[in-house]
Amino acid sequence: VPYSNITYRTGGTTYREEDWINFIFTANANKKFNAGITLDYLDARGEYDNQEARRFAGSLFGSYNGRNYSAHAAVMLNTLSNFENGGLADPDALNSPVETEDMAVNLDAMSGYRYIAGFYDHKYSLGIERETKINEDSIAKVFVPVTTFGHTLQIDQACKRYVEQQPDTNFYDFTYVDSIPVNDTANVLNIRNTVSVTFEEEFNKWLKFGATVYAENEVQRFAYALPDDTLTGHEWKSNTKVGGVLSKNRGKYVRYAFGGDIYLQGYKLGEFNVHGNLLGEFRLGKDTMAITASAYVRNEEPDYFLQHYTSNHFRWDNDFRKTYKTYIGGRLQYPTRFIQADLKVGVENVTNYIYFGSDGMPVQHDGNIQVIAADMKLNFRTRHFALENNVIYQYTSSDVLPLPMVSLYHNLYYYDKYFKVLSVQFGVDMSYHTSYYAPLYMPATGQFCVQNETKVGNYPLLSAYLNFHLKQVRFFVSYYNFSSLFLSKTYYSMPGYPLNPAIFKMGVSWNFYN
Repeated sequence: VPYSNITYRTGGTTYREEDWINFIFTANANKKFNAGITLDYLDARGEYDNQEARRFAGSLFGSYNGRNYSAHAAVMLNTLSNFENGGLADPDALNSPVETEDMAVNLDAMSGYRYIAGFYDHKYSLGIERETKINEDSIAKVFVPVTTFGHTLQIDQACKRYVEQQPDTNFYDFTYVDSIPVNDTANVLNIRNTVSVTFEEEFNKWLKFGATVYAENEVQRFAYALPDDTLTGHEWKSNTKVGGVLSKNRGKYVRYAFGGDIYLQGYKLGEFNVHGNLLGEFRLGKDTMAITASAYVRNEEPDYFLQHYTSNHFRWDNDFRKTYKTYIGGRLQYPTRFIQADLKVGVENVTNYIYFGSDGMPVQHDGNIQVIAADMKLNFRTRHFALENNVIYQYTSSDVLPLPMVSLYHNLYYYDKYFKVLSVQFGVDMSYHTSYYAPLYMPATGQFCVQNETKVGNYPLLSAYLNFHLKQVRFFVSYYNFSSLFLSKTYYSMPGYPLNPAIFKMGVSWNFYN
């Protein structure tokens, strides 16, 4: 959707100091086996009171690629702990002489998110051996798959937790249990089995296209719990859908993919998705221009937790209708040696759009909403200088889906290599978007709610940086938001949540491999 790719910041944690650890290990026993581990830890302590955020992600993965049989498997974990301060208590606090860490905030709480998943995807291909000419003197036999049978098992669980040591009855309109600490939890367990049959496009020399048909069964368990155990429960749901894809992924000039699926059983009965992409490439001078057309029609059942949710501050039971979406868009790419152009345009119509109102409760909009978006990137590059430009225009026909009309990003820098080993880059970048009624963040639900009282934006965020790259080592120094030294202090990402003030940063990244 057009409004899912906008480049302005909508809120969340801003950073004063960051500590990170990143580890990646892969092992390739031979061409058939591969295994690896990834670990990623980030601790952002925050510039303002009660704003620290910690993230940990890790995975264990492996694969096997044989002549007829191939398999891929992985186990993944992603956690996020986010302290919730509810934003600054005084909207004009940035103009006061008080230090940022001493500015009063609205809330003392914490949110925790955890996602754990595992999947096993395996395929078996039937095919033929075809003679292929390698050069003038040799011919080799190559296995060409004709039909591939696939199966994927995925099990994942997503959990959300919200904690207050002392229930806050001032920040929230409702507190159902105020005698003990708040410890709300909600989670969903998904078990998916997908079987597919693919007729490979490599088999036919003259009319090359592939076709896939598939069926998927999804079993879900939705659960919630309150700290006093007065409200606990879970509910099991099951859904089954069938679908297919017709595609051409190989070819010099034209590639395409058209597909669709529909749910035949379960609470998502009647939900469908029909989509298509068409890509054409042709020579223009010495370079290649690519033109892509995309479209889809979707009829989506609202998420279970939009229909039913229970916590200490928010409770609802809704009977929302399906959301209907239609989209059509295109993309033009023309990269040359000195100029790179990329233009994307799209129009989407949404019927029965679901959003969160100013009171934090979900609401379904009656009628249609139109969103028009144009995203243009135009980069210039010489031997030592580069200028990157990104301009986004967005139009929304309704206040329940607020968007800034224009968003900008510009980056001007100088680059060179010294002593044949040291790469140097220094420059200035700027981010900007026009003012609009940015959504308000609701900590207890982790959702963004519409509001029509405070506008955010119309502030150019300027940062200067200096990057170095020497063999396996990269290090940088930067001065973030130095525009706050001479512009009015209105650098809010959303109501109550300011960006960082002017901050000096530095960092090092070292890859321990050849």
